[in-house]
Amino acid sequence: MRFTFRPWRLSRLKAAQAWRITDQVASRSRRHSTNLSVVIVTIRGNSRSAKRPRRHSAIVSVVIGLILFATIQVTTGVAIQTEWSPLRDPLYFDATALLHKHRAFYPGQVPAPDKPVTVLLVGSSRMLNAADAQAATRIVTEQVHRPVEVFNFGQAGAGPITNAVYLQRLQRDGAKPDFVLIEIHPVFLAGQRSVLPESRWLLPFRLSPEELPVVRQLGFPAETPASHGCRGFIAPLYEYRFLILDRYTPYLLMNNCRMNGGLKNDDYGFSRLEEAVTTDRRATLLSKTKRQYMDYCTGYRPTGPGVTAIRAILEHCQAAGWQAGLVLMPESSELRSWYSPEGLRELDALLSSLSAEYRVPVFDARAWVPDPLTEDGHHLTGVGADVFTERLSREALTPWVSRILDSPPGQARHEE
Repeated sequence: MRFTFRPWRLSRLKAAQAWRITDQVASRSRRHSTNLSVVIVTIRGNSRSAKRPRRHSAIVSVVIGLILFATIQVTTGVAIQTEWSPLRDPLYFDATALLHKHRAFYPGQVPAPDKPVTVLLVGSSRMLNAADAQAATRIVTEQVHRPVEVFNFGQAGAGPITNAVYLQRLQRDGAKPDFVLIEIHPVFLAGQRSVLPESRWLLPFRLSPEELPVVRQLGFPAETPASHGCRGFIAPLYEYRFLILDRYTPYLLMNNCRMNGGLKNDDYGFSRLEEAVTTDRRATLLSKTKRQYMDYCTGYRPTGPGVTAIRAILEHCQAAGWQAGLVLMPESSELRSWYSPEGLRELDALLSSLSAEYRVPVFDARAWVPDPLTEDGHHLTGVGADVFTERLSREALTPWVSRILDSPPGQARHEE
């Protein structure tokens, strides 16, 4: 009897069972002297042929996965480089998104008869946490007897160089404020140390390739980041990993080290801090500020690239037709005592010179707010922000805006 068995048509389990059946049939045939010829293709041969489709499928899956991964990387890189995704400088893009809601800052968005006078506040977190732009809008509107709209464009760590870049971006974006009040942060003007204080916040990957020559011309030592090269397209998830975590999964960041400290802005750009702090907490925060700034206050000299950036800002405002003003934000009496007296005299002389040269007002608000209303010597509590906003609106913005609006066309007056 001839029996032919083809196990390659069976599954591996069934083939193994077939082997056992074949052995049983063969042993029985020997006992009964039956002529049995069994033609079998070995299981090994069948196993190889069964594995081939599976190996081919695995290779295809790996290739598809690599293609998808590369596509995601390149797409993300292009989106960031073209600013379709707000990841290069999320602080700026978030503030701009809020500003776009205030159409009066963009020509043609509001009919001329109804367009309010627009005031843009520019500066660091000192400005961000101190000026309640919505309250200022109400106060100044009441004082000048015509619509006025104020927006707070302050950003954490934004010194003169950052603000110079931001104002250029805003102009390219189509913004045209009537008035721009620029914060003077004394520490960001320090030039006695080789390491610039603003370099801690203005990281090169936040700048576009076109902006690197601009900041270098101002004296800011910005190296070309790897994200501006091919790595920005083939590995953007790595190059922008911190910004991606900061924006989409901030809970994964340790010690709340977010770019904006996790603060939320209202519709007018203002970010309100705690209403009040205890004496012990204020002392702790003040000591932290001292560790951060003391090296720049000791032997203070306002001769750094920040001075060049202030001049560039004022020249830019003149060219754009924006009325510019300068303001020194509140500092506690202890913090003010850290500066070198000679450096402070040089600062006062510098601001007087800028005021005369560019015909801009300078508002000195360093002593406007009592020490207990500061959190850490230079950021204001919620109550402190109310005090500052009231004085800024009545003693600075209202007289400034009124004087310019009442001046004959083509003439710009300033306060000494």
